Amino acid sequence: MDYEQLGHILESIHPGVTIADSSGVFRFVSNSYLSGRSVKGSDIIGKFAGSEEMMKMFSPCVTQMVFESHKRVTTVQKGVDNDETFVTGIPVFKDGELEMIISYSSWEITGFDDLRERYNVLQYQNKKLLDEIELMTGRDGGQRYIAQSSRSRDARRLAGVFCDAGCPCYIYGPTGSGKSYLASTIYGKKGTLYTYDCAPVGEEVIEKELLGEGSMISPLSGIYAVIIKHIDRLSPRLQRAVLEKCAKAGIVPVGLSEHSVEELKGADKLSEEFISEFEPYQVQMYSLGERAEDLKSFIDYYLGSANKKYSRSVEFTPRAMGCLLGYDWKENIDEVHRTIERIVLTTEKKKVDVFDLPDRITGGSSEVFAQNASLKDMLEFYESGLVMRAYEKYRTSVAVAQKLGISQATAVRKIHKYAGRDVE
Repeated sequence: MDYEQLGHILESIHPGVTIADSSGVFRFVSNSYLSGRSVKGSDIIGKFAGSEEMMKMFSPCVTQMVFESHKRVTTVQKGVDNDETFVTGIPVFKDGELEMIISYSSWEITGFDDLRERYNVLQYQNKKLLDEIELMTGRDGGQRYIAQSSRSRDARRLAGVFCDAGCPCYIYGPTGSGKSYLASTIYGKKGTLYTYDCAPVGEEVIEKELLGEGSMISPLSGIYAVIIKHIDRLSPRLQRAVLEKCAKAGIVPVGLSEHSVEELKGADKLSEEFISEFEPYQVQMYSLGERAEDLKSFIDYYLGSANKKYSRSVEFTPRAMGCLLGYDWKENIDEVHRTIERIVLTTEKKKVDVFDLPDRITGGSSEVFAQNASLKDMLEFYESGLVMRAYEKYRTSVAVAQKLGISQATAVRKIHKYAGRDVE
């Protein structure tokens, strides 16, 4: 975590920002907090919020209160120069565990009379800060939305704007790019969702399930929005009927498709009602290859998830990670998920190297690997592949030695080196 970068971004929103890590140790103090005070950054950074020194400097120490309670705290804090400030401390979680504590000053207290007016300002600023933290950390309501690339951030922001305004939304992009997850993450904060996939069923079934008696598109269903996957599979007649029913029921329609409204218009596949409803509210999702900054985060995320799921502690060597990052993930996020989970489930090793990856990945990444590897690395890469394939086939060091034309002692050493196990 780059505390310095995050701190400077948050400082542009609020004065007096401090950031502490998961252990309650201060990692960032903004210049706006230090300005005009007799305290330096080195007096705070690296210190535990609950230490005697910090408890004397801050009375009470809001960061320590958040660290102990794991809850947001807003209170009056007296500083080292006896200055009183309203301070809000916010815990930030990752996978249910405390990741950091962000605190910021609201204003210095000058009198009781202005508190009511400034309280309203605090509420607005607090919401703005929380929204910024969500955008920076990629977390929404306990869910994780990975948005390291500017394109992913733009998609998330735009969908959020439409959702906050109560508008419909049309999210388009290639299969596996995360359209459904973006829609459910954003619109799920507003209320209950209903998701329907038009792809696997015919028009008669769609009409019955979306428009028939007892359909979820009804004021009585209590849902806020309906997410319709492959919405372009609807005929113009059904498009009009579904949108009309959503409007009467007060339900927000969210359409998902691989194609933009403009593309479908050109193919004469859309009704005028469909165009009018969705064209102003489009959000584009790009393939993973077009948002490379997100790829490593997805690999790390699914690696951690699979390790937790299967009680493993698998890691990728830098060479293996280089191959994964260089591979063309044609099926996008879905393929990353399936591949990483399979590797974690099936490997017998804790450290997965290049030769442990599926052949389609090493083949697809050989050029990238060659560009970034030394001659020694390349020779070791091919040697490891030969040794491991021979060992997997013959299972003894004697047979491996005979097959590769090396001594048994050399075979034993190399099998131990590449497979991480002792053999006879």
